[in-house]
Amino acid sequence: MRLRALFIPLGLALLADGVAQAADPTTADCLAASDASLKAGNQHKLRAERAQLLVCAAPSCPADIRKDCLSRVDEVNMQIPTTIFGAKDSSGGDLSAVKVTMDGEVLAERLEGTALSIDPGEHTFSFETAGQPPVTRRLLIQQAQKDRREVIQFGTPAPAAAVSTPPPERVPEENRGLGSQRILAIGAGGIGVAGLGVGTAFGILAASQKSAAQGACPGNPCATQNGANKWSTAGATGNISTIAFVVGGLGLAGAAALWLTAPRSSGTQVGFGPGTLQMRGTW
Repeated sequence: MRLRALFIPLGLALLADGVAQAADPTTADCLAASDASLKAGNQHKLRAERAQLLVCAAPSCPADIRKDCLSRVDEVNMQIPTTIFGAKDSSGGDLSAVKVTMDGEVLAERLEGTALSIDPGEHTFSFETAGQPPVTRRLLIQQAQKDRREVIQFGTPAPAAAVSTPPPERVPEENRGLGSQRILAIGAGGIGVAGLGVGTAFGILAASQKSAAQGACPGNPCATQNGANKWSTAGATGNISTIAFVVGGLGLAGAAALWLTAPRSSGTQVGFGPGTLQMRGTW
């Protein structure tokens, strides 16, 4: 019994010593972890580099090694990119029971809405959830990119309800208005009517001026300058009247031609008379 009492404390002491050795790296462990961190950093395996730096930053490591590893931990943490994955089902609802693997390594057993640390570079991600085929995505992860968001769609999204647009209402030919050619005809007719009106007004004025010129200078040639001026004014007014009548006649002729050759589009009728333009119909 006395031997058994002695062995029990001795065993407990040895067990405690073994746990302490497992928790506190030795100087050799610290040196190995420091070298391994440098190698992982050169290979852009930033997560492995950080894990080794945490080993050589332990209090049991030599002071100079521990100081160097501690300073490098902060630098590596800033360079490690993080991504927040989300998942949707076919109805658009959120999914959390999704297993995420990267290049065959399990990153998360389910989605918690938190950022996952990922090494920079191109990786193949696989997403698995019950009742759905796995989804594979190949992503290029940028170094130092924080909280990148990626949404994974499981199943085929339900199509949005199609909004039917009724076809445009067809306007009957007879209700489409005058048409461009008949509008031009109306414009030409207006010019013709205006020309006839101007010609008539200047014709009356020319006749009055001619009468005055004959009273001032009945002979030819005129004996006075005043008479000659009145004859000149009467002639100019007569020329204006003639030009206006020509323009008016051409305008009415063009309007008639345009109107008569235009496609029939309404029940509009037009009539021409001396100095008048008459229209009637429905639009």
